[in-house]
Amino acid sequence: MKKKDKNVRLPMSLAKKIVIVLVCAAAVAGIAYLSYYLIHFKAYKGYKQYLTSYEYETGTELNFISEAAPDVPGFKLVTENEYLKLYTDTNTCNVAVYDKRDGSISYTNPVNADADTVAKAANKNYLKSQFILQFYNTAVASATMDSFSKSVQAKKYSWEAVNGGFRYIYQVGEPQNIGKEDMTWFVIPLEYRLDGDSLVVNVPVKGIEEHGPGFIYRIQLLRYMAASSYDDEGYIVVPNGSGSIINFNNGKVGAAQYSQYIYGIDPMTANYTTLEEADDARLPIFGLCYKDRTVLANVEKGETIATITAAVSGTFNDYNYAYPTFVVRNTDNLMMFGNSSNDTYVMEENLYDVDLQVRYSFLKDDYPGYSGIANYYREKLIAEGKLVPDTQTGDIPFYYDIISGVKETGHFLGVGYLHVFSMTDFDEAGEIADKLAAAGVKNQVMNLQGWFNEGYYHDAPHDIRVVGKLGGKSGLEDLNDKLMGLGGKLYGDVAFQKVTFADSGFNYNAESSCYYGGGYVAAFGQNDPTTLRNTAALGYMETRYDLLSPKFLPRYVDKFTSKIGKYDIYGLSLRDLGNTLQSDKKRTSIVDREQALNIVNAQLEKLDGTGKKLLFDNANAYAFRYANDIINVPVDGNEFFICDASVPLYQMVIHGCIDYSSKLLNYENKYDLTKKLLELIETGTAPHYQFTEEESSLMKNTGLNRFYSTTFSVHEKEAVDSYNFVNGALKNVEGAVMVSHVIDGDVRTVTYSNGVKIYVNYGSKPATVDGVAVDALSYAIGGMR
Repeated sequence: MKKKDKNVRLPMSLAKKIVIVLVCAAAVAGIAYLSYYLIHFKAYKGYKQYLTSYEYETGTELNFISEAAPDVPGFKLVTENEYLKLYTDTNTCNVAVYDKRDGSISYTNPVNADADTVAKAANKNYLKSQFILQFYNTAVASATMDSFSKSVQAKKYSWEAVNGGFRYIYQVGEPQNIGKEDMTWFVIPLEYRLDGDSLVVNVPVKGIEEHGPGFIYRIQLLRYMAASSYDDEGYIVVPNGSGSIINFNNGKVGAAQYSQYIYGIDPMTANYTTLEEADDARLPIFGLCYKDRTVLANVEKGETIATITAAVSGTFNDYNYAYPTFVVRNTDNLMMFGNSSNDTYVMEENLYDVDLQVRYSFLKDDYPGYSGIANYYREKLIAEGKLVPDTQTGDIPFYYDIISGVKETGHFLGVGYLHVFSMTDFDEAGEIADKLAAAGVKNQVMNLQGWFNEGYYHDAPHDIRVVGKLGGKSGLEDLNDKLMGLGGKLYGDVAFQKVTFADSGFNYNAESSCYYGGGYVAAFGQNDPTTLRNTAALGYMETRYDLLSPKFLPRYVDKFTSKIGKYDIYGLSLRDLGNTLQSDKKRTSIVDREQALNIVNAQLEKLDGTGKKLLFDNANAYAFRYANDIINVPVDGNEFFICDASVPLYQMVIHGCIDYSSKLLNYENKYDLTKKLLELIETGTAPHYQFTEEESSLMKNTGLNRFYSTTFSVHEKEAVDSYNFVNGALKNVEGAVMVSHVIDGDVRTVTYSNGVKIYVNYGSKPATVDGVAVDALSYAIGGMR
């Protein structure tokens, strides 16, 4: 008998073959997905083409200009131009700007700081300082250094010439060794240049040096530039909501200082708890207005990481002042989801590479007060191509949102799922437009919400799928034709940055902005009334959202713009791209907010290039260049106790260039509606409503249940009457610039570039202004040609 060869392999069983094939297939699929993930997300660098940089100028020897009789005694002349002279005192680093037009002098620091009757030692040092640093040590404990006591007083500074001006270089703190650790110290460059009627001040972060265990995170710049004292009359202008003024010496010494982030706080550094709903500062400007002159401060670079602060005399010192603070590095909390008593904080490794820049413009009699600030700033934006005058006259627009497709939870065999139902289909939206036109409302602006990608809380817009049950592509285009035929326009609402949790195709872990601390993905939602946290779903998962990282925004915009041209629609309504600006703190490749702004602006340029007109929701100033319309503009300021009056600063900047609307009037107290409509007339603001064809109660069990009063048949008469009331006044100034706004008791007088004056009386008694009678709680028109 033949011996069995032990080396002969037995046939493999079919089951083993299947297992091996499956394992191999899984391995191949895993490798393929990993490759896709690495290439598509980790290796993606497309956003970097939109990032900018700057050069740190090499200084040279500074030669002061000799004068027999300096216009600023005790100071040395650095340079001058047609309007201004730039001086400095090299013993104190105080800088003065002499205005040749009227002989006025503006100092970076009060010259009589030592005589201050309120300030204690530390605050007197602050009065003499050009900047104040806040920094952390290695244990993330915060400390403060001011430029006077930690540099100037110790004679640890130098100066040099730069193009158009000069630079101080401060060594802040002492380089010495105590025990095991070097003491903290820094090198800070501060530059001054003249440009026309302005002083331009820079802190180039490239020139900052950090030595020892110290990490700068905030720089308060020129706190007391042009500060006023007890003897002065005037006010501070701040971009609070529509705008506010803070009267000099108003006696509110117990009030909290005014302080707001420009463009709102970065969501990636904000607290999860929302204690109040407040309107953000949408303009990067503030000012100090005297009886005979005004100093306008414009934060031109680094505004995305800046706050504006203002305070009055008697609080910390004898002065009224306003200044910017730049957050040049952030910290984060490693335990943000755990026990707050054991929180651990970490610092970002690098400073933000930004050339911080503030322009101080010295305005004269032709630009008085806050009206002058608005006029000057508007003219500057127009000259730079960031605003375009609109000379169109006639009826003002009537703005209204149409809620069309809405997500609703359904069930199949006990399993929940989301589906879209119609609150207003495209035909019904057209019927609403017809009814408004029949009532005399011709200049309609419809903001169509929920028209594509699964309704109001739509999937990320990398593609465009018009909801079929609303009427599909043809129905959408028919609606657009109808609006155009009626003399109106249709905007399709799109959210690019807030991506709903209901979008199963979005890679949240890879594409969302992250926190620095633990690399957590940022997730937001509704405000929970019990915890006040703004991360709740409240039973509706689609209301929770992640923020798309600025890195991947170009990819989504590119895909969207490649498709939107196939749809015949007048314009796009950008729900979040003009009012939300977030960084991405993912440690491997941080995108700071200044870089995010560059990316956003580039994407707005692409969207503008599609030929579709753009409507923005409560736009920040950087969006003005691209805006055809803006909705949800606040008509007053937040009720901060330190503020004394609201003014239409925002509206004065854009009126006559961009049409804009109020917030939704559906939800206003009807007993106060007349006053609200008068506020619209005062601020040149068009009315704004929200409509559905179906009863709003149908949204009770959806993520839109906050919109509880939308039914068109209920609001039709009120909306038309409100529009006619406001249009009766504002049609006389459509396309004109708002050049002056005056507060006189209960009466506001608003003057336009076409000579028309509108008088608004909020009082309970009639008033007469400029010979024009104005009934109580009413308005009157003057200056008509």
